[in-house]
Amino acid sequence: MFQQMVTTRMEAINDMLQSGLVSKVLIIAVLAVAVIGVVRALGPGAASAGQVLSAAEAHQKALRGEITLVDVRTPEEWKQTGLPASAHAITMHQQGPKFVEQLDAALGGDRSKPLAVICRTGNRTGSLVGPLEKAGYTNVINVAEGMAGGRYGAGWARSGLPLRKYEAGKSAPPKVATQN
Repeated sequence: MFQQMVTTRMEAINDMLQSGLVSKVLIIAVLAVAVIGVVRALGPGAASAGQVLSAAEAHQKALRGEITLVDVRTPEEWKQTGLPASAHAITMHQQGPKFVEQLDAALGGDRSKPLAVICRTGNRTGSLVGPLEKAGYTNVINVAEGMAGGRYGAGWARSGLPLRKYEAGKSAPPKVATQN
């Protein structure tokens, strides 16, 4: 009986090998591993692997003029929570080239200047860093904890950092005295 079971199993394995089922399963497994690797490498978490600042660090650097901080959320979100006091309000949710034009204006046309981007939780900015770099911005920084907090920290609002009210038509932060 045991011999017959072993023979039956061997015949089943031999049939699978001859039908190509095992090789197909191996190919699918290899492809799945490759796809997972690409998704991890190119997904939102990948961009976060670049330069990351905390909300407090971004605020201090923006006050000192070391970075240009941009809140890329929607106007509705700005109305709900306010804006980081030291940030430009330039939504990434625009049609055509307006977003890039407004970023260029905030940077004075110099895409090599440090550009820090913040959103609600860091997901949007995490996925925005790569495309901005491809567009020629050479020093993009992710304020990954965002306004509401996330895996990188408590966030701008919960950290008690200063906010300003959103006013339509006023995208730039008010001029503030730089701190030394």
